[in-house]
Amino acid sequence: MRNNNQAVVMKLSKRSFQANKSRNIFALVAIVLTTVLITAVFTIGISLSDGMQQMLIHSYGRSTEVDFQYLTEDEARRVAEHPLIKEYGLSRLITVTAEGAFRQAQGEIHTADENFAGFTFSKPATGRLPQGENEIALMSWILDAMGLPRELGQVVRLDFEVDGTPYSMDFTVCGFWDNDLNLQPYGMLYISDALADKLLKGVDPAQTRLGGGYYGVTKITANIHGKLSELEENVNTILKDTGIDAEAAGVLFNGAYGKRGADTGIIAAMAVIIAIILVSGYLLIYNIFYISVMRDVRFYGLLKTIGTTQKQLMRVVNFQALLLCTTGIPAGLIFGYLLGIVMIPVLLGFLSIDYMPAPPNPWIFLLGAALALFTVLVSCYGPAKKAGRVTPVEAVRYTGVAAAPAKKTKGGSSGAKISRMAWSNIFRSRKKASLVIASLSVGLILFNIVYTLVNSFDVNKFLQSHINGDFLIADADYFSFARPYAPSYTLSGDLLADVKELDGVQEVAKVYYANGFAPIEGNIKDGLINSQRRRILSKKPSLTEQEVEEIIEKTDFSAYGDFIDAQVYGFDSYWLDKLEENMVEGTFEREKFLSGDYLLLGFDGEGMVRVGDTVTFSLEGKDREERSYEVMGRVDYHALNSLGAHFVSMPGFSVYLPSSEFERLANPDIMSATVIAEEAYIDRLQAEIELLLVGHPQVDFRSRADYIDEMKSDNQQLALIGFTLCTVILLIGMLNFVNTTMTNIFSRKQELAMLQSVGMTAKQGKKMLVLEGIYYMALVLIAFVTIGYIVSYFTVNTITQGSAAYTYQFTSAPLMICFPVLLLLACILPIRVYKNISRESVVQRLRENQ
Repeated sequence: MRNNNQAVVMKLSKRSFQANKSRNIFALVAIVLTTVLITAVFTIGISLSDGMQQMLIHSYGRSTEVDFQYLTEDEARRVAEHPLIKEYGLSRLITVTAEGAFRQAQGEIHTADENFAGFTFSKPATGRLPQGENEIALMSWILDAMGLPRELGQVVRLDFEVDGTPYSMDFTVCGFWDNDLNLQPYGMLYISDALADKLLKGVDPAQTRLGGGYYGVTKITANIHGKLSELEENVNTILKDTGIDAEAAGVLFNGAYGKRGADTGIIAAMAVIIAIILVSGYLLIYNIFYISVMRDVRFYGLLKTIGTTQKQLMRVVNFQALLLCTTGIPAGLIFGYLLGIVMIPVLLGFLSIDYMPAPPNPWIFLLGAALALFTVLVSCYGPAKKAGRVTPVEAVRYTGVAAAPAKKTKGGSSGAKISRMAWSNIFRSRKKASLVIASLSVGLILFNIVYTLVNSFDVNKFLQSHINGDFLIADADYFSFARPYAPSYTLSGDLLADVKELDGVQEVAKVYYANGFAPIEGNIKDGLINSQRRRILSKKPSLTEQEVEEIIEKTDFSAYGDFIDAQVYGFDSYWLDKLEENMVEGTFEREKFLSGDYLLLGFDGEGMVRVGDTVTFSLEGKDREERSYEVMGRVDYHALNSLGAHFVSMPGFSVYLPSSEFERLANPDIMSATVIAEEAYIDRLQAEIELLLVGHPQVDFRSRADYIDEMKSDNQQLALIGFTLCTVILLIGMLNFVNTTMTNIFSRKQELAMLQSVGMTAKQGKKMLVLEGIYYMALVLIAFVTIGYIVSYFTVNTITQGSAAYTYQFTSAPLMICFPVLLLLACILPIRVYKNISRESVVQRLRENQ
């Protein structure tokens, strides 16, 4: 008997499924949209994680887990033979040079085997590693810096010294490879082992290691057996077994394998976005099946009369949902993956990560399908349970109106009002109304958050961090934030004089730079000691004051030498107003500052300098003339970042002097020059300055327009990603409203016919239904204006706080964009559906359920 019942149930559920075409279309669209969003997020998240991991690996210059940097040949052999070493590459450091083309980025001359070159992304893409004594393989940018074409057979001349012995040699290029100077800010050159043996003859790597020269030391880059979590422990085992001192060996772990902060951030972002998608999908799918169950309540009651159990009825609903999943989820996975791979290059470009195409990750489809199926089943659980609990008596009595406490009869002299009837109808099923309002509100709130964030882009705030005029001229390396600025001496006074002569140029404001050397004495020494005290307490806060002082007494401060670094800037008179505006301590006195006896303090992380102190340092070297200055005040160095060297020296401090202090030097370094121009001449000056710099390849420039275009591009990419997600979620909410409205009207065909039979006109019926839709939108508006704006404010304000390019700005544009569309939908949809049901006569509709 049970088997017969089961067969009957399956047949009836299939018939019910085929009869519910409207429900099936809405549910299928909901499942597809939900799956598309989930899959797209997984596709972007997993690819972004892989892309950032690859970027980190490349930024650390190697794909291996650990380096043993300063080994002797015997130590290297013992390490290489250790059973915990999985694979390794070998290299010898011959010397380092800063001559010629390597003045801005030093060159490192090494030997390398094939493994080492492969592991460090330095295997020649053109040519091969050197074999002959006079052969060399190098990074391609070195050829550019030497003014040579990227071709094999070029002759390069190198000047260097090995353990005090100078060499000047010609080499033939046998190989070269591309490398990002910003990620790896030094030049790598490989010579043959045969030449290395000659150059290192008589050199003891162990002794040079002690002296800090490191000539001839062997480097092993290796992967270690075991888990990454055990890497440090395994390396310590290797060092212990081989008897090598860790500090002398210079053990360096690859930070790319330990830095999981980016992955954590991506996972957190994915979790938040997917949670929003699941809630939106749940609201829509739940509402579709809940309404479907309520419409078919008589059907489920009849099934109960033939002996169908509650579990079997729940299976009927779930079976119908699973049938839809067999089509919806595969379609959603395909479209979601395609959407994801379209979005990946945009998002990676926004984050300045190179797009690295990868084969489809099976986890994307497995997780996407699993979460989509989970959402559908959870969404159907409530309606399925409701269907299972229906009794035959309830089914016969069901009218589509939720039971409510008895209310007093309303009286009135003007009869029932259409507006009141519409308002009452909204809350006949509070659950249904709440789901529609919640679904629409989530989409609108998300749309508002993204729109507000994009609209909060502050051009002036962004430009203050990069440029303070119309054009910025500097050494080409100055525009790279990947490494600290070093005095380049590429900007000459003659060149800037030519720039100033151009029509439309009002001012050329210079900023000088020098590495100052301040003797470690007085407050500077006290600052170093206090810094050491703070470091000790941060590591061991339980120490007493006496214990801390005992540790400090034993601390060797000789590592700092006799001098500490001071970053010294020289500002033209044009910048004096900016200095005064950003004073945070002391009083700015222009005439005193221009006298050359005073300075302003910027960064001082160790608290070594105070207002009123006298600071002494040399601008031209440790053994050159020193000058003393009184500290007039302190400025906010963050506000002067666009005029700085893009880094701070620690331990150390930065100071600001008038440019006259640099002009008296024999060879001052002009770090940057800002051009202030008349508005009408800016476009023409762009071309004229570019033409003027043609003969100065090491000098580059940027305009305000360059920075604005760069940031606008990033902002547009952010908008594209955000609006795509929000539009789909908003579409889910609108589908929920459409489904609810259509189902609500169709389920009330008989009720509307009864109202017409007692005098309600078609015009009044349409008005009532339209008002119901408008009331829905009014409730959504209230939720949006109250909860939505509060959520948007705190979300956007949290994101933009401390940002160099965004300032929270309230906007009502999303309200103006979305609500007219929603109101139009609320007015048109009920009229169209009402016209559809009105094709049948009142009598036919009254008889339909009899």
